[in-house]
Amino acid sequence: MQQVIKASQHREWRNQLAAFARVDVCHMPEYHEAYSLRYGGAEALMWVYRNNNEILCYPFLLTPVILKGDDGKALVSEFNDISGIYGYSGPLTNSDDKAFLAGAWQAFDQWALEHRVVSEFIRFSTYVDNKSWAHPDTSVEYNRPVAIAWLPGDADTFMAQLNSKTRNMIRKALKSDLVVREVRVGEALAEFRALYQQTMGRNQATDFFMYDDAYYDRLLGLPAGELVLFAVYQQNEMVAAAMGLVHEKMAFYHLGASTLEASRLGAGNLALFSMASALIDRGVECFSVGGGRTTADDDPLFRFKKSNATSVDEFYIGKRVIDREAYDSIVKSWETMNDTELTSGNLQFYR
Repeated sequence: MQQVIKASQHREWRNQLAAFARVDVCHMPEYHEAYSLRYGGAEALMWVYRNNNEILCYPFLLTPVILKGDDGKALVSEFNDISGIYGYSGPLTNSDDKAFLAGAWQAFDQWALEHRVVSEFIRFSTYVDNKSWAHPDTSVEYNRPVAIAWLPGDADTFMAQLNSKTRNMIRKALKSDLVVREVRVGEALAEFRALYQQTMGRNQATDFFMYDDAYYDRLLGLPAGELVLFAVYQQNEMVAAAMGLVHEKMAFYHLGASTLEASRLGAGNLALFSMASALIDRGVECFSVGGGRTTADDDPLFRFKKSNATSVDEFYIGKRVIDREAYDSIVKSWETMNDTELTSGNLQFYR
């Protein structure tokens, strides 16, 4: 039996996830809803396949393929593609039976063709380690290193596991009369957003890292305790903050911000340490601090995240062309619209 669930069906979506011993916080429906707003016409869906007690769930964004020409005009094609949300997602299953998985993916291929899906792009979860559950035709590729904090039983032990420079930065922040506390996201959101915009502007971030009102509204729809914000204050002014997503034993560092002066005082380190300490008290075992803006091992953002974590893991992506004929026609249409040969190696190059 197969079924498709919309992310707006929060309860039904979460009921399906309850079948698995381990899920990534990014698999949650509210986060899929929020992220679907990032792409024009995208719909967040979960495709479900069951055979008796065996189940495979695959959450993704189904998005129209829109081609843009060098004259600024856009063409909405008759095709769609599938992509994973930013963060970590991919298929989930409670079975390693090859016959079950083969049957599930055969059924999915039929569904995909009926919905004119030409390609899929997956961001696999490091916490679930679900690469082996992907469709057998998926090209699985290493993408970049990511920082992970496997949390011990208490904050003192975690502090001891951090490198000496990070420990010194945390102490420096505390000696600089910076005060950190967990705040209600809804009440502090306006101040956080202003600080975040300032931070992104200073770092010359692209529009990809900017979020609108609707995005934050969807995040605020997460159940109590699943969206957290730790803010650092200097004389009652927010000078640094870390926002995270939490579900059961896993958490994800989603957004961070700080003034330049506060970052030099260790405010960002203090915010992340305070979040990790609170997560320990809540029984979280894995805190995904994340990767850098680029795939490089020496990416500055990754180096910062790594310094606030306890280990480094490998992040993998998956690529697959589902309908080769349709995909090739999209390439030709784009080349005609732009009067040039496509040289990009990106699977979904038009986005």
